[in-house]
Amino acid sequence: MTDLPVLSRRAFANIVGTVAGLAAAAPALAASKRNQKGGHARHGTAAAGLNGPFVDLRSPMGNVEAMARIQGDVNPKATSHSWYFGRVTGQRPGEAARDLMGIIGMGTVRMLPLQGRPGYLMLRKELGYFVDLKTRAVLDTWRNPYSDEEVTVDHIANPSINAEIKPYSGDNGLYEEIARKSAKPFVLDWSLVGGRVITEQHANLWVKNPLDPAVWQRESSGPMIAISDSNTFNVAAADLQNPALTKVPSKGHWVHQRPWQPWMLMGQADGFISYNCSTGSAASLADLPQEIVALARERHPDFLIAPTEVTKPESSLARYMRTRKPAPPKASGQ
Repeated sequence: MTDLPVLSRRAFANIVGTVAGLAAAAPALAASKRNQKGGHARHGTAAAGLNGPFVDLRSPMGNVEAMARIQGDVNPKATSHSWYFGRVTGQRPGEAARDLMGIIGMGTVRMLPLQGRPGYLMLRKELGYFVDLKTRAVLDTWRNPYSDEEVTVDHIANPSINAEIKPYSGDNGLYEEIARKSAKPFVLDWSLVGGRVITEQHANLWVKNPLDPAVWQRESSGPMIAISDSNTFNVAAADLQNPALTKVPSKGHWVHQRPWQPWMLMGQADGFISYNCSTGSAASLADLPQEIVALARERHPDFLIAPTEVTKPESSLARYMRTRKPAPPKASGQ
């Protein structure tokens, strides 16, 4: 949830008519059933597991169907949501980590079938607010304990995160997918524990930093930037293997590690920050933590409505460059 989602964090075709969309979804479901081991078993007559009776998680199409229903709702008319909350921790060499602030956020998703090929197109908006750990008040300004300087906070507001969930995929860049010469089958590592199915998705990026350190001297962490995301998804096996559910309820965890945020004005100082957050899905706004719904209604009400078409994505770093100016040098003595 953040610069990248995984989730992959990320690139993503125009919305189609509902009838055409539902027709395109049918072949994907049929392919999933054909890929199952023992696919002749009737739904409900076999114990829910990793290989059926509805989706086979050892196959690419089984993974597509599972993750589309976990991360969204495969009914193209439906809007679904996700939420996260946790804390932001700073780490510098030679000292203990510091809990700097809290973070709370949400996503709004529409899932559409890909046209002419199996898979789904996820259209997503994402919000996040940095908050005081004790009072939960939104931090529009923040005193950086490392520099003892008051800085202006830049919250997360990504209106366009477009991702394809498909049987074969490439590598991830900043909000885009980078094609491989040979595509990699989309099969995640799943575990069955006590009737729950658990998997993880990871993205580790080393890409050119949009913020040129020669221009953004106090904001840029350097010419290249390393960003890592790890998402854990935990769902009931019975829900995942229930063909009547177009949306599978999930809980999980998100860890995001990156250099200092540009607005922290740490430049190329040694160290990094990490977000450690609990996560979950919601079929409606009523199922979201009401703290984040209230903030979204107040500050970004349009983020409560799912996208209906692809729009050009913009990374938070690119948006920072577009909306802010390089900070002046820090005054001597500060």
